[in-house]
Amino acid sequence: MDIKDFGMGMPYYREAMLRNKQTDSSSETAEQVRKEPEEEDGWEEKLKKWDEELKRIKEENRREQKRIEEERLRKKRIRKKMMEKLALKQYLARQDEIRQMNEKIAIERAVGEDVYVEKAPLSKSLSAAEIAAICSEG
Repeated sequence: MDIKDFGMGMPYYREAMLRNKQTDSSSETAEQVRKEPEEEDGWEEKLKKWDEELKRIKEENRREQKRIEEERLRKKRIRKKMMEKLALKQYLARQDEIRQMNEKIAIERAVGEDVYVEKAPLSKSLSAAEIAAICSEG
């Protein structure tokens, strides 16, 4: 059989096998080959087994592709949640810094000299616990 024969129906394959047998053994004729039902049945059984295996493999591939797509979407959701949480944290930390700076300026104006306000600014990064919580949600 040639590559161009791919995709043809079962009768076509039978005829192609017969043509190949004719070229392989010139002493046998097409009628003699057709008269051997046990050999044809063997090929039919093999082709059926190959078809079943092909269907099984296609189904496995479909399930695997679906699993990969679900995993990709899950990772995308987690990444999006982490970016949103990080942006919110950075915004809140910046607002805290502005509030502390305004508070310091107000105190300095009231006292009339430089003042040091000892308050730790909010963290701008996600903690390990926050990252673990986001990952466990997704």
